[in-house]
Amino acid sequence: FCDLDHFKPVNDLHGHAAGDAVLCEVARRIAGCVRASDLVARTGGDEFVVLARGATEGQAAALAARVRAAVTEPIDVDGTTVAVGITIGVAHTPEPLSELTLAGADAALMLAKADDRGTVRWAQATSERPLTSTE
Repeated sequence: FCDLDHFKPVNDLHGHAAGDAVLCEVARRIAGCVRASDLVARTGGDEFVVLARGATEGQAAALAARVRAAVTEPIDVDGTTVAVGITIGVAHTPEPLSELTLAGADAALMLAKADDRGTVRWAQATSERPLTSTE
């Protein structure tokens, strides 16, 4: 799960058209970080989900790092440079995707947002309670 940081000021200062342009650019950048077999979806507001089936923990960590780097690059919107950050919650499991896996990633994201935006937080796939470590 990915949630943009400091997105509301983009809408407030530059208008909803600029916010929409930023969301489109963020989606393009995230899509540029994944494999052809992965799925990127905007789930609403400023939240995105990336499903990377078959990825190892190392591949998932590298993917999260690529997404963070890509999204935090400045974005040009009609000649104005805007910046947003991203906070990421990751759940990795060798098992088929389940609601528990998604809940773990979402809980990890919420903890990261509360503690330290702009980070990647990992969850245990078998528990809705995320680990406390961050990257």
